Amino acid sequence: MLELASTFLLFVPQGPSPTQHHRVLPELGITLVDERRLDLQTRRIERRTTVDGRRVDGDAVIRAAIAARDARLGKLHPTLHEAFAQPGPQQVAFWLVTPPGQPDLRATIDDARAAGRTAEDARRLALQAAQDAVAAGNAAFAAAATAGGATVVHIDPLVPVVTVLATDAVARALAMRADVDLAYLSSTVSMTEGGEAAPALEVLAAWNEWAGKTARTDAVHRRGINGAGVKVLVNDTAAVATTNPWLPPVVAGTTGNAAAHATAVAGIIASRQTPHTGAAPGLTQLYSYGGAGDTVAQTAWAWGMAQGISFGNCSWWNGQKGQIRFLDRYFDYIIRNFAVMLFKSSGNQGGSDGGVTTPGCGYNMIASGNATDQNNADWTGDAMSSSSSWVNPLEGHDKPEVTACGTSITTTTTSSPWIGAQGSGTSYASPVTCGIAALLAQTRPALQAQPEAVRALLMAGAFHNVEGNAALSDRDGSGHVDAAASQSATARDQFHTATLTPASFTGGVYELQVPLIGNDETRLCAVWFSTADSSYATDVLQMDLDLTVWLGTTLVASSTSAVNPFELVQFVPPATGTYTVRLQNMRFVGSSEPLAVAWVTRRDAATNEVVVSGNPVPGGTVGFEFIDPYHPGASYLSVLSVTPSPAVAAVGPKKVLDLGYDVVTEFSLTLPGFSGNLGSNGRATASLPLPNLPWLSGLPVHTAMVTLDPSLPELAEETSPTTTFVIQ
Repeated sequence: MLELASTFLLFVPQGPSPTQHHRVLPELGITLVDERRLDLQTRRIERRTTVDGRRVDGDAVIRAAIAARDARLGKLHPTLHEAFAQPGPQQVAFWLVTPPGQPDLRATIDDARAAGRTAEDARRLALQAAQDAVAAGNAAFAAAATAGGATVVHIDPLVPVVTVLATDAVARALAMRADVDLAYLSSTVSMTEGGEAAPALEVLAAWNEWAGKTARTDAVHRRGINGAGVKVLVNDTAAVATTNPWLPPVVAGTTGNAAAHATAVAGIIASRQTPHTGAAPGLTQLYSYGGAGDTVAQTAWAWGMAQGISFGNCSWWNGQKGQIRFLDRYFDYIIRNFAVMLFKSSGNQGGSDGGVTTPGCGYNMIASGNATDQNNADWTGDAMSSSSSWVNPLEGHDKPEVTACGTSITTTTTSSPWIGAQGSGTSYASPVTCGIAALLAQTRPALQAQPEAVRALLMAGAFHNVEGNAALSDRDGSGHVDAAASQSATARDQFHTATLTPASFTGGVYELQVPLIGNDETRLCAVWFSTADSSYATDVLQMDLDLTVWLGTTLVASSTSAVNPFELVQFVPPATGTYTVRLQNMRFVGSSEPLAVAWVTRRDAATNEVVVSGNPVPGGTVGFEFIDPYHPGASYLSVLSVTPSPAVAAVGPKKVLDLGYDVVTEFSLTLPGFSGNLGSNGRATASLPLPNLPWLSGLPVHTAMVTLDPSLPELAEETSPTTTFVIQ
């Protein structure tokens, strides 16, 4: 009977191999194992959490471990407890319990946006509501801290946080108050994460000639998208130069001397100089706030949001790394509640322990790793910098989220000639990602208050796999950012946003329908956030969703992380049709969470161009220019068709052209100039005499091209959108 049962189980479809996450909980002396398995018969993901093989409530076990830690340390974060081993006072950030009656600040923004307010105006409503909610509690704690012997350093105007200078005994006494959630070590320093260029690196390519093309920002600029109308903050260790003629007007929140590092970060985002053009050269202005320490960062972002910024870049760290600290939690709170996005350098710790640096360890921000291009515009041979941080924080979630080229950067400087070699590091990778976000937000202004959608679009569009697994790997995260792919998907509205509550799930799942084209390789990313309120100290994400993608009853892709606030898949759709994206609720302990799902295809990543000219009339001649700026000298093939989209023609196993294969296509394969090799400028031309047949008038003709590389398994390296001309 046992043998029969075992034989039967072999034929029960169990889906992909189970995923496991191991978490060591030293306070309890145990290891928690979270296993996810998909059952194809029920189409459900089963979660099994064990300790030494015994099933347990994993969330309850983690809460018990945190409670044991707090009981032992007196509600002091472990790093603060360690700091007090040294004599003398420490700067302590007290995170207070969420004020009773505080409104849902993100809901305030979303409701105002739905009523027609701009993102900037809606955010100001939330800022005022936050001030009103925390003012009394923060002031009361500050008074108690002063009475207890501490020196108040900073009272945050928006977040339930008060920072003081206190001795061990005073800090422990204050931490025992009922209005304290957790006490953290507050750093007083900030250090840049990019160094000056070494002579050997200075001979490498200038920024826009190579690294910008690797990120494909120039392709988006050619579409007329340059970041106009979006407000971005450069929060750095010092100020951005206000006198550099290649930067937009700089609105400064601090006085003092400008620094090379901050000015370089600004140039990578917004330089208007050619060829050293930034990712978003159309920004009307750039906001700058410089200084060192956690409290300065808090002040910088409060100031920036009051100015109306939607995005901000921090290419510095505060000397802390490897786990969620105070400033990581602070930015998780800011992002979730005020609908802005922090872009952070992942750190340059690859030569030591590889730890991702604070404030980049949180759940909600976007940390960028650093890649090195190979002195060309092609993706071939690009590699991760050995100095780039990549080791996940102690809590286990994957970092970095994305990667960009930040090695040997030439960009804006603080003095004449205003452009020069500025160095290498994740400092110079993060502003690339930040600038691309501005391009997306110009494309769809609603994204200025939907940071979860920006994150989903950036991660889903990161087709350039620098190392490891194509979808998600250790060192490059979801991959190198691809501005062209993410912006095209944004323009096509290939993203879905919602605010989820426990009532959003039917039978424990939330579903949406996505139309996809067969053979058009697709990346799909679902993103949500962590609510860094007083329950955050338990270190349990409020929401945990697992992702499956289905065509009918056929499983196409799945992602079942136990620790990430996102799920990401990459797959080739087997057929054209409507696919079901299913998000299964594995945990929901909050009241509401913002969700975004984005899908980006290889068609979105198409950057080749076909330019049609001449006299398209019966008896006339049509001219064609075939352009691939990233692969000069490469082989190419162009085709004609009279069958429009949604018909497609497959080119290799992962790409399609948006036209049908018909008799005109067969004919075009024999035409002179429609195949061959591009010139050294990445261009080729051809002409087509049209027969003098009156019935051709009014006929739409579609054309597209593909660049070929026989060394690639997929053969097709780049494709183009379809260009259509009508015979007059």
